Amino acid sequence: MGERLELSWERIREIPEEVNRDTSHGVFFTSLSVFFLQFLKGREEENFNKESLSAVLTECLRNCSDYLFPQDALQKKEEGDILSVLLYLSLGLVYEKEEEAVCRVLELFIELYLLLQDSSFSDRQRVKDVLYAHFYDYTGDFLEEWFIYGKRTKKGMLSIHNPLFPLIFPFKTVSPFFTEEYEEAHRNDLALILGDRLLSHLKQELEKLRKRVDFKPISKEKMQSVLLEESDLSSEPTNWSDSPHALTFHSHQIKLLKKFREEFFLC
Repeated sequence: MGERLELSWERIREIPEEVNRDTSHGVFFTSLSVFFLQFLKGREEENFNKESLSAVLTECLRNCSDYLFPQDALQKKEEGDILSVLLYLSLGLVYEKEEEAVCRVLELFIELYLLLQDSSFSDRQRVKDVLYAHFYDYTGDFLEEWFIYGKRTKKGMLSIHNPLFPLIFPFKTVSPFFTEEYEEAHRNDLALILGDRLLSHLKQELEKLRKRVDFKPISKEKMQSVLLEESDLSSEPTNWSDSPHALTFHSHQIKLLKKFREEFFLC
């Protein structure tokens, strides 16, 4: 175990004991901390299988029931949608094998926990900025892992729990751990952070990768087959969910996403 992971693990060990469960998000942070500790212990001891992972996930989902779906969570709590996305991202660690990827999620969790543990804190934009900075700063790392190091396995791709993932890989896959309803509710999570600057940055990072000899693109045939399932090119692409539990894109974000698809997948 590297020092970076060890430091995060040590900090998260303290959270269940110090958090005030009576605060707005106290139960959430306690429950997610317990999940991390169980996951990290099983990962370290290499004794996790699908059944034991499913049990740990089920317990966390039950304890965080108010945060399962982003749109529903937003209606209940001011930062509910942001923490719903954090929960989805965190539970996606079951798909991650690289220690660096695990560390990124743990560090984001700790940063948001420290920000929100004060019950008087009420700056929603600051919380969103933390989330935005995380995905902006690590965009290149995400793309490198997906395209270079091949997180596409077996017959398709795992449903990586990352708001950027459906934008790049608009393929719906069956999860071995999560329900279709849960996965669909999070396909629009990008709506929380999408803007011109983030998309421009993503394009630049993607272009850098495309120049590498070890770049593994999605076949044009596969992408075209997905896009042709739509009735016309002006309709919403398959990576936008119409789930009533999902977040919604505003009009400018929709224009950005359509332009991105036309530039990168229809040429």
